Amino acid sequence: MANDKTAPDKAAPDKTAPNKTDGATKVRRGGLRALSYLAPGLTDPLFRKRGFVEGRIPRDWAQIVGADLARCCAPESLNFPRGRREGATLKIVALPGSALEIQHLAPQIIERVNGHFGWAAVARMTIRQGLLPKPPKSRRPALRPLAEREKTAILDRVVGVHDPELRDRLRALGEAVSARAPAGPADGT
Repeated sequence: MANDKTAPDKAAPDKTAPNKTDGATKVRRGGLRALSYLAPGLTDPLFRKRGFVEGRIPRDWAQIVGADLARCCAPESLNFPRGRREGATLKIVALPGSALEIQHLAPQIIERVNGHFGWAAVARMTIRQGLLPKPPKSRRPALRPLAEREKTAILDRVVGVHDPELRDRLRALGEAVSARAPAGPADGT
């Protein structure tokens, strides 16, 4: 029976077997992950619409160009020539008062971006004067100052820890948790 559709040509893949990619076995591990681990997966598709292969350039802009330049310019898009992964044009939006300075620093900015990528991805840079996007507001709750009584109570709890670095970190954690909580009548505030 050469044309028997019920006879399997190949063995069905075992869905319970670990996935193998390039000789390495991927093992799925449970447990908690930091939210920052998921952020690139959520933001990268949005950055791709603006031409960024990955969200690394907008996300790491302050580390790439330095904090001073990051305050007066931001990456807008990255356009590669069709079918190539080099020779891209990086479009920058800059505050009007700093556009001339950024134009003079263009070779260094291109060099830093290429160093961040690890290859000569960017060949040229264009600058558009305009307003920068507003940075997102911090969602951290305001911390209240702790009373000396609260600080002493936290220090008494961690005094038995022998490792000084661990003791300092536990004390800082205790202070941060206490500062988030509303002050009670026993806190002295």
